[in-house]
Amino acid sequence: MAALLEKLRDIGCDIDGAMPRFLNNEDFYIKCLKKFVADDVFEHLQETLKSNQVEESFKHAHNLKGVCANMGITPIQDIIFDMVEVLRGGEIPVDGLEKINSIIEIRDKIKEYLNE
Repeated sequence: MAALLEKLRDIGCDIDGAMPRFLNNEDFYIKCLKKFVADDVFEHLQETLKSNQVEESFKHAHNLKGVCANMGITPIQDIIFDMVEVLRGGEIPVDGLEKINSIIEIRDKIKEYLNE
């Protein structure tokens, strides 16, 4: 378990900042992390971006941003932050699909870590 958290730190996750929100309980954090990477919000955001659905994209991106902030998943949070602001302004980000693909790559890397 400690090895998993160290790998997350290595990719830039703020595990130390997140752990107090999870009562410093690593098992609880990992349980939530497993639910996070299994969530279909990633694919929903990708689809709504592809179909230029600004409001739905904003909802998914804003949700993702909040969960990442709470869990200390900084690599995704950093990418999603700008996307949320563009969507909040009523536009689809020009690089939105590129960004969601990067986010999915990070999510998949975390999935790999969980399966090791």
